[in-house]
Amino acid sequence: MKTIRNTYLLFPLSLALALGACGKTEEPEASPESQHLLAFVPADTPYLMANLQALPDEVIDANFERLRPALEETQVQLTRLQARIEAGESPSGDDTVDRLVLAVLAELDGNLSREGLERLGWDTNQTGAMYGVGAFPVVRMALSDPAALRATIQRILQNAAVEAPESEFQGKTYWRVTADDTSEMPLAGYIAILDDHMAAGLYPIAAEADFLPGLLGLEMPANSDAAASLARLNAKHGYSPYFSGWLDLHRLADEFMDPEARTARTLMGMDAYDMDDLSPECVAETHAIIDNMPMVSGGFTEVSTDAMSYRVVAETPADLADRLVGLVARMPAARPLADHLAELSFGIKVGAVRDFLREKAQAVVDAPYRCEHFADLNAQAEQVLTQVTQPLPPFVNNFRGIHLSIKDLVFAEGQDLPKDIRGHLAVHVEQPEMFVGMAQMFLPDLSELQLAPGSDPERVPEFLISIQGVTAYAAMSDRAIGISLGQGEQDTLIEFLEMDAGEEGTLMSADYDSAALQELQQRHLPAPPADDPDDPLIALSEAWSETAQAASDRTHVEVKFTPAGLVVDSRVSYKPAE
Repeated sequence: MKTIRNTYLLFPLSLALALGACGKTEEPEASPESQHLLAFVPADTPYLMANLQALPDEVIDANFERLRPALEETQVQLTRLQARIEAGESPSGDDTVDRLVLAVLAELDGNLSREGLERLGWDTNQTGAMYGVGAFPVVRMALSDPAALRATIQRILQNAAVEAPESEFQGKTYWRVTADDTSEMPLAGYIAILDDHMAAGLYPIAAEADFLPGLLGLEMPANSDAAASLARLNAKHGYSPYFSGWLDLHRLADEFMDPEARTARTLMGMDAYDMDDLSPECVAETHAIIDNMPMVSGGFTEVSTDAMSYRVVAETPADLADRLVGLVARMPAARPLADHLAELSFGIKVGAVRDFLREKAQAVVDAPYRCEHFADLNAQAEQVLTQVTQPLPPFVNNFRGIHLSIKDLVFAEGQDLPKDIRGHLAVHVEQPEMFVGMAQMFLPDLSELQLAPGSDPERVPEFLISIQGVTAYAAMSDRAIGISLGQGEQDTLIEFLEMDAGEEGTLMSADYDSAALQELQQRHLPAPPADDPDDPLIALSEAWSETAQAASDRTHVEVKFTPAGLVVDSRVSYKPAE
């Protein structure tokens, strides 16, 4: 028998997490299961990610159906891998790991389905919470059958002939997982299967007696308002109850800088931390930097059988938020067009950004950081100030953004450049005539084009187009110059240039065919050749990639500066089940 000292078996947990992705309901209140798990969260946690509602059956079932081809291929390849190991091959080079892999494969055999995973004890609804005890992470997950999961783990250990004895603390059992050498990182992972859920955490070994009572549910936090805090966060930013969370950077920094904070006290008690290295100036200046973006949060905003939307908000003070909004040039937004390969829009006021950076750099140069750890920031501020005081070329200062729309992109077999492309490109500037004049100075052949705002598109000479056989036209509006590629696309070029601007503060927006983009990436960034092309793990990876490509429809992304701060919205839609 050999004692297990490392965490090797993350596959079952990762698979269960992936399959229990998302849900939909109209009820914002926390379910009893979520309320129970969130009651363990201390009110002073610096971060929290959890769901207030269990995930609906119809969404989970749709996800399993969508992933069915990959799951079926997973069963095939895991059977092949099992046969290889039994024949004497060693994927890991470690006999203990190989035995563990075999034991896990035996448990997964025939259980790669929602019903199968739940038979093993996993809850595919994925009610859970991740939070900090100080800075140290704790995860709690509801289980479909805690006794079944414990029996599964015990069978795996027994069949692998691996000794992983449970420890006991005040009548509660748990596993402690450590590295072979803890001299550099004296931390341990703690895992416990409690009466109704699983709890896991990472904490310094020397202080585990302070940590275990809370992890094992022997002591509850004096104050806990996690469910109410998440509900308020969801209402503030439009998050759904299925998953949301926050990271309080100010509070997290205090965990290391405040000698009375739990993390600092624990580390100092281990002689692993020296608070004398942090002067009052360092603490104050660290807070001043962090308080420009003290809170980051995120959550699902739409979850259904057809699509999933997610939002991330990085909050900033109101005065800084207003400044950032002013750096963005209003541009036409990328449109969700089903017959287009992709659209991209990006807008920025280069001159305003230069002035903003110069102001911030000048402030640091005039009043340098006093904390010795920020000496590099002082030097960088001087370098930035030197760079941004240089005059900008007029065409750069006039730049406002780019709007690109690609209808189709066709490649010949074995060729890197497309043989055909259809779409539009617009460069938005304050004075298009100046921009064209500058371009004609560098490319005299462009002088043949008599571009003027409102005039009809003009044919671009073929020798100026790098893709042979592609018809191109150029045109100008009072705020942009543009080009169309593909015969007939010139008919809508003026309309493309004169599209209405999108929402104020939108830095970037994009909409694209998810599967087509993945195919394009695979074409230009192929996987490196494998040592063993017949490796079951390679076939497994390819199966999951193909399934994702077959299921994905479109992705829409927007990055905006708003009065609340930086906001990133993304939406992924799925193709209808065949």
